[in-house]
Amino acid sequence: MELFDIDLQDIEILEYNTVIIGTGAAGLNCAIHLVEEGIAPWQIALVTEELGGGTSFNAGSDKQTYYKLSVVGDQVDSPFEMAKDLFSGGAMHGDIALIESTNSIREFFHLVQLGVSFPYDKYGGFVGYKTDNDPKQRATSIGPYTSQEMCKRLLEVVSELSINIFDRYYATELIIDDYDEPQVIGMICLDINSLSNQEKLKDLIKSIKIFKTRNIVLATGGPSLLYKNSVYPLSQKGSTSLAIDAGCIMQNLTESQFGLASTQFRWNVSGSYQQVIPCYISINENGEEYEFLNEYFPSFKEMSKAIFLKGYQWPFSSDRIEDYGSSLIDIAVYYETEILGRRVFLDFTRNPSGYDLNSMASAAKTYLEKSNSKGELPVIRLKSLNEQAFLHYKDHDIDLSTEPLQIAVCNQHLNGGVSCNIWWESNIKHLFVIGESNGSHGIHRPGGAALNAGQVGGLRTAQKIASTYNTMLSLTSEEFYLEIEDQLTSYLERIKKCLENMKNKEKFTPNKILELIQNRMEKYAGILRSKEDLEGEIYNVKLQLLNLDDIITINDASDLIKYFQVKDSLLTQYLFFSAIFDYHKRYGQSRGSFLINRNKLNANLGERLVSLPKKLSSYNFIKSDLDLSNQIQTISLKNDQINIKWVKVREIPESSSWFENVWKDYNDGKVVR
Repeated sequence: MELFDIDLQDIEILEYNTVIIGTGAAGLNCAIHLVEEGIAPWQIALVTEELGGGTSFNAGSDKQTYYKLSVVGDQVDSPFEMAKDLFSGGAMHGDIALIESTNSIREFFHLVQLGVSFPYDKYGGFVGYKTDNDPKQRATSIGPYTSQEMCKRLLEVVSELSINIFDRYYATELIIDDYDEPQVIGMICLDINSLSNQEKLKDLIKSIKIFKTRNIVLATGGPSLLYKNSVYPLSQKGSTSLAIDAGCIMQNLTESQFGLASTQFRWNVSGSYQQVIPCYISINENGEEYEFLNEYFPSFKEMSKAIFLKGYQWPFSSDRIEDYGSSLIDIAVYYETEILGRRVFLDFTRNPSGYDLNSMASAAKTYLEKSNSKGELPVIRLKSLNEQAFLHYKDHDIDLSTEPLQIAVCNQHLNGGVSCNIWWESNIKHLFVIGESNGSHGIHRPGGAALNAGQVGGLRTAQKIASTYNTMLSLTSEEFYLEIEDQLTSYLERIKKCLENMKNKEKFTPNKILELIQNRMEKYAGILRSKEDLEGEIYNVKLQLLNLDDIITINDASDLIKYFQVKDSLLTQYLFFSAIFDYHKRYGQSRGSFLINRNKLNANLGERLVSLPKKLSSYNFIKSDLDLSNQIQTISLKNDQINIKWVKVREIPESSSWFENVWKDYNDGKVVR
């Protein structure tokens, strides 16, 4: 490395058995399980851009759900039944579904044992309720802050165990050894706290930290920077490109989850916020307002039914459009905001026009009557039904009793992600992926299933590491340095180029490039998707990615983090768009949380148009006989080439749990391999 005259003493190298990137519910739980499985706390490191900044520390809804096997009363349930319901969502592997269902109770009670206060009755039964895409009553909740309460307690336990936490560290690259089979051996980070306004590379060397480690666990959450309208907390950024750059096989990148959320303060407007039947209003640029839902529904009865069901059926679903389904509301809001450029609000201070309790849809009327929430106005009904939901906004300086709540159709969750085996290990050996970064979910999933999947993923990862990968990396410091020399040289060249481009007014700022990225996502990867011009946009994304170092400028060295976030977003968008374009080419139909818009029907596939209200007559949303739900689209980037394959889903394994055989395999250490 003569160019920079840097030796081992210039850059600090930290050594651990396992480094977990991310400190949300999944990452913290994994760290605890590693200790419980026998890994010493001092051999574990948690690395995070901002402790407490992730989605699970900040997200929620009126009654945030945790999904698990039912364990109360006379309800008949089993791991296999729950696995079938997870698997039926489509494009999900059956063995993963079975693992998530089988271990859901273990992880639920793990949280209970750690002190997370899920509600139970006087007999000790942990009660449940139905959530979206749930045929049983498997859902439970602490209230609006379920994941936050989980994270608080998990973090307390991590601190009690004295597990190392590197706060304000930004992971920029993984180090992969490709000599035999690809395996991760470390990562390069920037210490945000020590970044300064210095303009020379030599002054920034102390901000670069290298982790040498036997295992890395990605728990970085979803790619939240990609979307303009997002319910992800502003503090959550995501780092999906770490996996892409490392050569991980991704899957189901076409499948995201969208829903209605407030924009001033990012929060899902599900459950109680809809069940009290608020008034939806749209305001144009002249300040004129009107109740736009009247143009989509033939009567108050139909409209009240859709609004009420929107509480239970919060995620936008292409299957709930026709016959005045609840997701028609999402389309109406999207049309008002993104097509007509208006602002949309929920107004809890007035009823929708034509409001009449006796004319209301029977499900909504019965619910409000049984809940004794029949007040004259939505805000009165909300306070009666769920005062916590009302106070939550008040705690964030929004008084629903005096002002309307601005909303939009927002991106909320990526159901796809990294493709992993039954131990949550990727195709890159020793690289595990848990939480939202893992692509275990399919097209549909029950509400709260993501929290369960993150906890189960942390358990399975810890079991595999403790059983099989429990030693330190065998490379000496000199051998490790030789492995990383070329990658480190390239890395330093990139940073040097950024510093040279500092404050160049002829180039694009990170925020400007992010704005371009977000506008593209809204157009091609939102709830309405068209193939038209997408191929050209893929070319533009690739071009910007290849030339990023030449087109971007930063204000100071602390903006290096923004540079890497832009790089992450461009690379992630490149794979997203490539996956969506391939889905279009295969004549994929509307499914999950998106509608396919196409001008011509393919009669050979039995294509038909989704029935829409007159106002949306310019759209041709496609449904067909082509069913791709028994396959999973995988995508990876290698040698600058996109590789896409469709693989058949693995079926749910048939039970072969003869006790004596399992007991022997367990005692012989053959279960975890």
